[in-house]
Amino acid sequence: MNEIVKFENIFFQFIDEVKDIIGGHKWKSITLDCSKNELLALFFIYRKEMVNNSDIAEYIGAPLNTVTGVINRLEKKGLVERIRDSKDKRVVNITLTDTGKALVNEQKDEILFYFKKIYEALDDTERSTLINIVGKILPILKGADIKEKSTSGKRIRKIEIE
Repeated sequence: MNEIVKFENIFFQFIDEVKDIIGGHKWKSITLDCSKNELLALFFIYRKEMVNNSDIAEYIGAPLNTVTGVINRLEKKGLVERIRDSKDKRVVNITLTDTGKALVNEQKDEILFYFKKIYEALDDTERSTLINIVGKILPILKGADIKEKSTSGKRIRKIEIE
């Protein structure tokens, strides 16, 4: 596997792991005033190329009505487009526009630059140690975030749709 693909896999694995750790109140909009959910949706669509609202809802852990708003905002910014399925017009898929792809690539390349610098600065033993440490840190941070949410008094209720 070439180095770019390896770093991209590490990057997206990192995003998958921290998406639940970083609450909306902690997330700074880094580009185009995008929210955490908008950025996560962009990264998810980038990797999958074409998805539907249910796929995004499952990935970001949000109800469908929230995802509809996220996609509406991204569509207004010219970052995504909705495409009706050619076989079943009831099915609406979401894909990135060229502008959306460029934005994700720009962000990804900037972050990968720093990941690569860190990776190159470590020897094999240090890399292995870092991976082990991060593997131990993420569950701790996730647990701390859950505790913070439960003590904040705000409860999120998921409604099952059949």
